Amino acid sequence: MSNNAELIDNSNKCDWIEEAISKKLIKYYEFDQFYNLQEIGSGGFGKVHRADWKNSHKSCALKSFFNFNDTTIKAIIREIQHHREVDFYDNVIRFYGVTSFNNQRKEYSLVIEYADSGTLRNYLKRNFDNLTWNDKFNLAFQLVYAVSCLHDEGIVHRDLHSNNILIHQNIVKLADFGLSKSIEESSNFQSRIFGMITYVDPKIFNRKRNNNNKQIKVYSLNKKSDVYSIGVLLWEISSGRPPFCNELYDLGLAMEILQGLREIPIPDTPEEYIKIYTDCWSNEPDNRPTINQVVVKLKVIMTKENNDFHLYHDNKDIRLSNNNQSNSNDEIPENVSPLHGDLSQVIRHFNIMNTKEIETSMSSNNQFENVFNTVINDLINFFNDDHKVERQKILNYLNNRNITLQQINDLLLNNQNNSNFVVLFGKFNYLGIGISVDEKKAFELYKKAADLGNAFGMYNFGYCYENGIGTNIDKEKAFELYQKAANLENISGIINLGNCFEKGIGTHIDKQKAFELYQKAADLENASGIFNLGNCYQNGIGTVINKKKSFELYQKAADLGDVAGINALGYCYKNGIGVDSDKKKAFELYQMAADLEDASGIYNLGNCYQNGVGTDINKKKAFELYQKAADLGNSYGINNLGYCYQKGIGNDIDEEKAFELYQKSAILGNAIGMCNLGNCYENGIGTDIDKKKAFELYQKLTDLGNVVGIYNLGNCYEDGIGTDIDKKEAFELYQKAAYCYEKGIGTDINKMKAFKLYQKAANLGSISGMCNLGNCYKKGIGTTINYQKAFELFQKLENLEDASGTFNLGKCYEKGIGTDIDKEKAFILYQKAAHLGDISGIYKLGNCYKNGIGTNINNAKAFEFYQNAAYLGNASGIYKLGYCYEKGIGINHINKKKAFELYQKAADLGNVSGIYNLGNCYKNGIGTDIDNKKAFELYQKAADLEDANGINTLGYCYVNGIGTDIDEKKAFELYKKSADLGNSAAQYNLAFMYEIGKGVAKDIVKAVYWYEKSADQGVQDSQNKIEILLP
Repeated sequence: MSNNAELIDNSNKCDWIEEAISKKLIKYYEFDQFYNLQEIGSGGFGKVHRADWKNSHKSCALKSFFNFNDTTIKAIIREIQHHREVDFYDNVIRFYGVTSFNNQRKEYSLVIEYADSGTLRNYLKRNFDNLTWNDKFNLAFQLVYAVSCLHDEGIVHRDLHSNNILIHQNIVKLADFGLSKSIEESSNFQSRIFGMITYVDPKIFNRKRNNNNKQIKVYSLNKKSDVYSIGVLLWEISSGRPPFCNELYDLGLAMEILQGLREIPIPDTPEEYIKIYTDCWSNEPDNRPTINQVVVKLKVIMTKENNDFHLYHDNKDIRLSNNNQSNSNDEIPENVSPLHGDLSQVIRHFNIMNTKEIETSMSSNNQFENVFNTVINDLINFFNDDHKVERQKILNYLNNRNITLQQINDLLLNNQNNSNFVVLFGKFNYLGIGISVDEKKAFELYKKAADLGNAFGMYNFGYCYENGIGTNIDKEKAFELYQKAANLENISGIINLGNCFEKGIGTHIDKQKAFELYQKAADLENASGIFNLGNCYQNGIGTVINKKKSFELYQKAADLGDVAGINALGYCYKNGIGVDSDKKKAFELYQMAADLEDASGIYNLGNCYQNGVGTDINKKKAFELYQKAADLGNSYGINNLGYCYQKGIGNDIDEEKAFELYQKSAILGNAIGMCNLGNCYENGIGTDIDKKKAFELYQKLTDLGNVVGIYNLGNCYEDGIGTDIDKKEAFELYQKAAYCYEKGIGTDINKMKAFKLYQKAANLGSISGMCNLGNCYKKGIGTTINYQKAFELFQKLENLEDASGTFNLGKCYEKGIGTDIDKEKAFILYQKAAHLGDISGIYKLGNCYKNGIGTNINNAKAFEFYQNAAYLGNASGIYKLGYCYEKGIGINHINKKKAFELYQKAADLGNVSGIYNLGNCYKNGIGTDIDNKKAFELYQKAADLEDANGINTLGYCYVNGIGTDIDEKKAFELYKKSADLGNSAAQYNLAFMYEIGKGVAKDIVKAVYWYEKSADQGVQDSQNKIEILLP
């Protein structure tokens, strides 16, 4: 809107309006076109009259102004600008143009849409007794959605209350969103605000003075202020009356509201609705949801309560029930600009114009261009969704604007020189919108758009090559096109390019690159990018696993309405990933996703009912939900529906039906479905026994890395099911499956199952199985700790000349695990392990020489072994080598730059000591420039990995404001966490916080306790403190 910006700065703002009229940017209506004027409202700014249009049944509203001064003109200009930005949203009062009373052209009135049912306040007063909860939800949703449209365009209303929200044809309409800021800027704003005291953000009353106690700093109303007002309005919709209507609107009430006074919920109001509006009117703006989060939450309630409510209401009006509709005629007179009329009429006229006429029209008036660019851009913005969702959104959008499929297809067909029109026509061919599905035609159109440099065309062209749509599959070509689209900042291109690098589609796998691309999409606030970034942190894709960070990102994606994020957040709560396990919360999130008609959410909800996750077991309900998910094509729903038929869960047993469903799920590539199908062939469930077929399916699953398939294939080789007996192959497969269960690779972590499989592999003579079984006994993985058993297994492995077993036996002798401590023996075993090629043994020898474990201290030897381990890629060896360079251990000179580089390398490999020491480098300028912000981030990363040093130093950063704001309470919490982990420095710091009462109440007894803990670990400063505090 560069023209708008330029005109606002014009010193003579009245000339701006004159010029806009002369250029036909604003329609001017002669005043004699209106008759039968009736005053319907007035306020501090002016009056509003209802008027009839000559030669039409249409009514309009004329908004005039008392003082046509510079502030008023500025307000009018802003109102016009904002109308131009949001006029196509049905929940905004339409702007038709301007007129002048008595034809005094310098004092303009706005000509706007007339709302036949008046204000929301009056509407509720007249109709409240007849409104159902569905009607109230509809009102609430329309209002919230309308404000979200403003916020999406960067507009803050600032003046939301029930007297400037209008109802027309049972549609909520926002008004006055251009005047509100000018009102705020005017001198009487503080006095005027008491008229809307119950709706305005109470922070506006929290005045602050400067150091001279003179200048008053007033809180600036913002998007979260609109959310506050929405909270009050949602309460008003539930009650039918204005808030505190029997109270005096004065400073006393303002102060009470500022201190937390709110209206009481109306009896029988749904709890979810109360939760929404109470969250909105929280005193603290940071605790309020965004308007888009409110939209999502209301959608969930509405879909629960009303099965006829459809999900994709982007840019549409949601009317109230028919029994409340007005009979008013909404016809727009011919002399009203077509920009504001029925969009289908505009398209119809446009389709019959020739190119020259179009160009002439556009050169003199950009209205057509604005109309069509808006429509086409809106439709193209649906391209980021699942194809079923895309199709439904496009159909809803067109339907809501009374645009027929024939009209839009004619429009696209007649404008094939515009690349956006071309790519959208390709999408219509692919999805079969208004025409038969024609994948080849779609492919050709995407190619044409791509050749014209259109990023959406490139992305869709690549998608065709990836999936064989209208052409043969060519993954390399798909990769190239995604890359081109990504280079043009196309979000879908960026995300799909990340997917290529993550999975090796058309290129080599580069998980670091995938992570960076998802990060880029997430930085652009793209919900899908945020979700994928969360998945990277959860599973260590291109970054160090950080479950807490993963949870936070899923939360953010869910808050943006991303259904995959909602499901992932439910999974986190169910399994305690990055947050404490909360099965009820998981159930609620799956319910939310299911209410949004998401197939995965429906499946997950069924799983909750089947297994009693966050709710009571209800097998019939589970069966119904699996059926619904299956009907939507969800492969997991299909598989679980098969399991219900096999086992008689919520339905009668029908093994043939089960077999058919497993087969269908397997065809869709579902690994569990393949596994169950293999089981059917192996055991004759719903089909004839075919052990060879079972073996082939297990083999396919193993190739896909499926842990159950790996285990079942092991069984096949052990027992000769569909193949020859091969015990060696069997124990290798058991070993592989066990590792997957232990680490949660491709499945949930199940340490007990891992233990049993390691045991099975060990019993079959697997050396690695014995080694892992020893570790299970040593660490209590899937079994109780048994140091003696662990020692015996490692001893047996050492006798078999196994390098890893020899190394672990050395650790037993060093630490006294299952045997007496014998450091000389440990040193000899580390030597043997190193000789056998064990990298950890080489690293350990470095430690032995550095610290004199079983041998004399020899720093030169230590350096040499750390160097060897580092050369072989051992992260701990790389970190220790860096430490040697930093401190000059085993070398003649300190090399801090080299130390920095090695810490960086160790950190990149996920070594927590490397991460922590890299933070020290940035904090203290070791081998690099000081960068406190970077240091803080690294300490945070180390702390997230539960490193006690990292947690302690992060606390130090919060105390001293290093790379972050000072937060003594946060510092105290971190010192406490690190102290509980046994960190002596943190114990001292925690004691000091208790001693002086920083970040916590002063408590000398607790201070002494923690000084004693630290002193027990040899910290002399702690001992000195004890002597001072306890003389």
